Parts: sequence; C-alpha cells; structure tokens
Amino acid sequence: MSFLQFLRGEVDNVMSGVNQQQQIVSGVLDKINSYVPKIQSAWIGGDANEFAADVTRKVVPAMTELIAAIGGVNLNLTRATNVIDQADAKVKSMADGIGDMFDKI
Repeated sequence: MSFLQFLRGEVDNVMSGVNQQQQIVSGVLDKINSYVPKIQSAWIGGDANEFAADVTRKVVPAMTELIAAIGGVNLNLTRATNVIDQADAKVKSMADGIGDMFDKI
C-alpha cells in the first residue's frame, strides 16, 4: 500500500478545486475584456481611453499572472504526486527484495 494512496482522493479534490478557481479567474478576465469596449462606447473622451489603456497595461497582465500562478499550483501538485509515486514504487521494490531474501533463509 502506498503512502499517497491514503491521500490520493484529497489531492485530487484539491487539484479539482484549483482548476475550478483557474477557470473562474479566466472567466473574470474575459468579462473584464468584454466590458472595456462597452464602457468606451458609453464614455467618450480621454478618460475613457486612459481607462482602457490602464486595463490593458495593468489589469490584464496581473490577471494573466494570477491565472498562470494558479495553474502552477496544479503543476507542482502533479510533480509532487509523481515523486511520491516513484518513491513508493522504489520502497515497495526494496521491501519485496528483502522479503525474497528472507524467503530464501
């Protein structure tokens, strides 16, 4: 029995939740991007243009970084899970080898 087997369901739940959060943030970014033209059509003048430029310069890059950071959580959880799976397999192999030695005694 592997160590991670006890936690596999919890890790999968966390990864699913992280994925949902990433999708939510992506949806928020899509909404923000869709509102800028609407606001510009109703709000005429230099301030409207500055608002659109600020959204493009500040909000969109920050949201994009947030989406990437959230995605990085799942990437790191996947890597950690793989490391634990490899360690469990190696330990099992070693334990089986010791069991085989004792069988020969």
